[in-house]
Amino acid sequence: MSVTWSLRPEPGPGTEAVVRPVWAGEPPADLPVELPFELPVELSAAFLAGTGFGGEVGEVLQLPGTPVTVLLGLGPRGRTGRDAVRAAAAGLARAVRAYRRLAVHPPGTDLRPLVEGYLLGGYRFTRYRSGATAPTDQHIEVITAGTPDAARGLFEGRRLGEAVLLARDLVNEPGEALTPPAFAEQAVEVAAAAGLECEVWDGRRIADERLGGLLGVSRGSLVPPRLVKLGYRPDGWSERDGWSERDGGTDGDGGTERTERIALVGKGVTFDAGGLSLKPNAHLAGMKADMAGAAAVLGAMSVLGALDCPVAVDAWLPLTENMPNADPIRVGDVLVMRNGTTVEICHADAEGRLIMADALVLAAETRPQAIIDIATLTDAAAIALGRRVAALMGTDDALLDRLRAAGTRAGEPLWPLPLPDAYRPQLRSRVADLVNYTLGTRHGTALLAGHFLREFVPPGIPWAHLDIQGTALADGTDAEWVTGATGFGVRTLVEFLTGGPHPST
Repeated sequence: MSVTWSLRPEPGPGTEAVVRPVWAGEPPADLPVELPFELPVELSAAFLAGTGFGGEVGEVLQLPGTPVTVLLGLGPRGRTGRDAVRAAAAGLARAVRAYRRLAVHPPGTDLRPLVEGYLLGGYRFTRYRSGATAPTDQHIEVITAGTPDAARGLFEGRRLGEAVLLARDLVNEPGEALTPPAFAEQAVEVAAAAGLECEVWDGRRIADERLGGLLGVSRGSLVPPRLVKLGYRPDGWSERDGWSERDGGTDGDGGTERTERIALVGKGVTFDAGGLSLKPNAHLAGMKADMAGAAAVLGAMSVLGALDCPVAVDAWLPLTENMPNADPIRVGDVLVMRNGTTVEICHADAEGRLIMADALVLAAETRPQAIIDIATLTDAAAIALGRRVAALMGTDDALLDRLRAAGTRAGEPLWPLPLPDAYRPQLRSRVADLVNYTLGTRHGTALLAGHFLREFVPPGIPWAHLDIQGTALADGTDAEWVTGATGFGVRTLVEFLTGGPHPST
């Protein structure tokens, strides 16, 4: 569905429906008195209660007329924050699909969550449904004064929503369609449209760069691996000593203004069969989503320029399948990672950390002021935190605090988990430097995976790890989530990168 937007002081001609916000327990006092059917003089709370409409978040009541009046519940007035507006707008989008032209009275001056929620709630992935009807294109008039703040909120909500939908489309694609080369081609197209630097490494380049983890995992697939490097640079950017500088700017003391440089790493296993540690069939259904971390990073990168991100950002996307074909890694094999660390393979289905390790080494070599990785890494994180909260681990409290705050503002909650030093010995191998999986225990496996990744980030570089195993897919419709891919992580990363100063070394 294509949705276009405009700001207007009042509904225009041809408007089919007018949407008005209603808070729980309060009558919609601004509704027109004259309605085309017999009612009391005003729509009282008692009348609304009789219809079953209570004004709760996302509730919708349509009253016949020309145009149709649509009441949109927002919950109690004192609790109407961004999350409530976003969820209400998502419910609205699903209820008014049939209308081609709507006028919406916003519940406040911040239009971003309204637009964002509408786009996310109205999303449907129908590419492979032969009987699917063409979605209705819509034009939505937001009834408000055309102030710069309103225009900016509308623009930001639209672009951020589109970035999340990009990630959802990628994750929802079948594994046979979105292979590593196909993902890389998509990244090239996105980079060209967004003004990003883009470099794609094929199998030979990956071997030349000594990415032993990525090469090892890809051996089991008939489809070759790829590594995608993306770069975003703010206006006036130039590099010095691993920092970025803004030409012509000053830091207040007469020196050149410095801008932080952040590195992102996204796990991109486009289909995970488990390799020789083959998954049971029941666990294979969602494995096309094992590249949700890479999709989230690509989605976030796609919108940084449009949102005037002040931070220089590099992104690394290692892309491969994990299959039992050809010459897969065997349990007991030893891989040599880019930094020379040797890893004994104790479980072929603990592959994500192997490809992430190489990418983390590459990211660290650019000397960023922080590294953030995002991955569907462990079932343990999903078991601990469920389907709405992602796990957060890392080495720098300031970085973790800022990420958690960004997730809260974005509507993507993160919960910190520890990395106890006492767990580190469980990664020791009898034949190599590390094992990729600790056999004989089911306890603390999300933390052990975090510890493994930590080994590939040099001391002194703040690092954070987001485990989105539980949040990458939704098994039902809830607020701005619809069944299938969620695009979790896009909003948090964008909020973090555009939201202010960042930790530095």
